[in-house]
Amino acid sequence: MQTVPQEIYIGDDGPPPVNRPSTAAAFQAPPRVPKRAHILAVIDKLSRAEPIAHNAVAIARSLGLEVTLARVVEHGLNSATLVDPIAWQCDLERQRAMLDAVAKGIPGSTTASGIVLVGDPPDELIDWAEANGATLLALATGTAADPYAMDATALRVLQSGATSLLLVPPQAVTSAFRYRRILVPIDGSTRAESVLPIAQRIARAHGAELLLAHVVPEAGRFHGFQTHRLDSLKAEFDRQNQRSAGTNLEQLRARIEGDGIDVQVRLLGPADPRHAICRFACDLSVDLVVMSSHGATALNDVPCGSVAEYLATHCSMPVLLVRPNLVTDFGAGSFDTNGQSVFRFD
Repeated sequence: MQTVPQEIYIGDDGPPPVNRPSTAAAFQAPPRVPKRAHILAVIDKLSRAEPIAHNAVAIARSLGLEVTLARVVEHGLNSATLVDPIAWQCDLERQRAMLDAVAKGIPGSTTASGIVLVGDPPDELIDWAEANGATLLALATGTAADPYAMDATALRVLQSGATSLLLVPPQAVTSAFRYRRILVPIDGSTRAESVLPIAQRIARAHGAELLLAHVVPEAGRFHGFQTHRLDSLKAEFDRQNQRSAGTNLEQLRARIEGDGIDVQVRLLGPADPRHAICRFACDLSVDLVVMSSHGATALNDVPCGSVAEYLATHCSMPVLLVRPNLVTDFGAGSFDTNGQSVFRFD
């Protein structure tokens, strides 16, 4: 039987195009979808790997999470020069080996896996977290020039307003996998207090002391009052706020002590809550700040409140910024990646 060769038609514009996968798609291994809730710990520089990894593991042990180390490679993607596929693959393997080395350097690590992503770091991290159910992103903050400036990647992820964040500054102690003192800023709102179950779980796992601090804000300017009455009005306003805040703190203290956790409460101010909380955390050598992304102002159209944003960029210790997406495994069996958050903001 004769086989008749098929004719290949080539039009005036030349042969039909050949569709080839992009360099990133061709050499990027498909990510593993975790079966449990997990933290995606982003290793941007080897010099900052240890504090990121140690703090991510410290939180993971407390909340029953796994840790996935992530590295984002972005070089060569926008270059007009063709990328050597062999060199590209070798570079990816080096990045994976670096993640393996970081994981092995953590004593008793619960690290589940490492993933190398290719593309724009904020977009890749946000997309991968959403697609794979990462409930928390651990990121480095600060830059080489200014440790209190927000790293560009961390800033864009923060502004996305969707994922809970563990923000680790360059000044963080690398051995902070054991927390001794944890601070929770309280402002009288249910949003601020909704993170207490998370903070209590971390404190219990580490045998840490829990500090609750409420800063009474400074009274605003009063208009339409006579000058001689203004001082007495502001003083009465401050006394009312202090009494209300003090009562609330004592109620929270009694509830937490009943759970078997060492807790201290502090009433501060009148003062600017941002500066007062940051100074208080430094003065008492706090190891971790746990706070809600939004507090009493409840501005849902912004990614986080002004106090949370200030502490995220000015604290010298890690800040766990909790958003309603945070899901944890409290030892109730297998984790359902489609499950609901352990709490929600009302």
